[in-house]
Amino acid sequence: MPHVRATHRKLLRRFAREEGGAIAVMFALMLPVLFGIIGLGVEAGIWFKERRELQTIADSAAVAAAIERAYGADAAEYEAAAQLEADVNGFDAATDAMTYVGTPTSGAYSGNDAYTEIVITRQLETVLSQVFYAISPVTTARAVAGTSGDQEACVLALSTSAMNAIYTNGAGTDVSMDGCALVSNSNHGTKSVNAQNGSLDVECIWAAGGIDGEENITTNCGSAASNASTVTDPYADLTVPADTGCDHDPPGNQAYQPANGALLSPGIYCGGITINAGATVSMDPGTYIMDDGDFTVNGGGSVTGDGVTIILTNYDGGNAGTVNFTGGATIELTAPLAGEDYEGVLVYQDRDGGSSPSMDATFNGGSELELGGAIYLPNNDISFTGGNDTDSNGCLMLVAQTISFNGDADIENNCDIYGGNPVTYGARPGLVE
Repeated sequence: MPHVRATHRKLLRRFAREEGGAIAVMFALMLPVLFGIIGLGVEAGIWFKERRELQTIADSAAVAAAIERAYGADAAEYEAAAQLEADVNGFDAATDAMTYVGTPTSGAYSGNDAYTEIVITRQLETVLSQVFYAISPVTTARAVAGTSGDQEACVLALSTSAMNAIYTNGAGTDVSMDGCALVSNSNHGTKSVNAQNGSLDVECIWAAGGIDGEENITTNCGSAASNASTVTDPYADLTVPADTGCDHDPPGNQAYQPANGALLSPGIYCGGITINAGATVSMDPGTYIMDDGDFTVNGGGSVTGDGVTIILTNYDGGNAGTVNFTGGATIELTAPLAGEDYEGVLVYQDRDGGSSPSMDATFNGGSELELGGAIYLPNNDISFTGGNDTDSNGCLMLVAQTISFNGDADIENNCDIYGGNPVTYGARPGLVE
């Protein structure tokens, strides 16, 4: 019996020293924890990758929104642009949400509406980690973008599709624009701007489409820019004063024809104004409304006036009139200065006044044009024919559907005194945060 008890004590001591089973039990207990840690580590790497992808989406959306906002888009339009760009770059409505689009609410650009902030969140997926951790991870990406580098132009063709939206039409045509850039919104593939039949000596050219005749173009900005972004219409918010009745209403709806030496006053001229040969006319400062008529200066006629705006409209809803400066006419007109009504606007053809070849504005050769301010025909065309010198006031801005030069022209652009809304181009978008 003593021998049996000794044997049992040895077996018990050996069992107590045996560690293999304990390690197996400990490993079994630790295995779920190890899987959780490994799963969380793997998924953390996946989440980091998704966070980077989300940042790329936010960056691209912010730039798209900033471009649209810089060109005058409203909130709905630049939000739509941001969403479209986000979709292109991998935004998934099932997991992603664009929670903010607008003026930055924090950071260095907080409250600055020249910049646009985008915030996007993403619900992250869990696979292994969800077995062990009750988590629902969300990641957020934020981006702020704006545009910079705007330059000013003095010629803008608004048409988005026209061939020859800006055009030198005629061998020997020589157009010189000191300090003036030309901008065309036309996306025509080869002839958004066409200098094939003449020469252009300008500050710069910025065209949404192609440029023809580059060998005839001289710029001070390095090279003409084709396939560039479109620019906003700086006069898109102009309105026409309310109809208060005719101040001048010749019989038979004829144009008012002032006598030699007449001094005109602002008001509504039903049927328009025609200044005939031999008549020298002055215009007091103010707004002159041509209701269902043109503003015409015939050869041998002369008109002068400072602080003048000529508005072409038709209160009855028909086509508006236009401006006609015929050969041999003398015109010395300037727009109102900064801070005055219609600052910087010399001629405005009502955007609700229709579109027709008869409404195009023509500046015929041989005229002495000393013009200061903007000539704005949002639905129709402007044509310079023959030799025109328009540089005495140092500022002439032409904004129309298309603009053609059918003869020599000399235009300068120094429009700071007129304030108003300059034509800006060359804004390049970029991320700032």
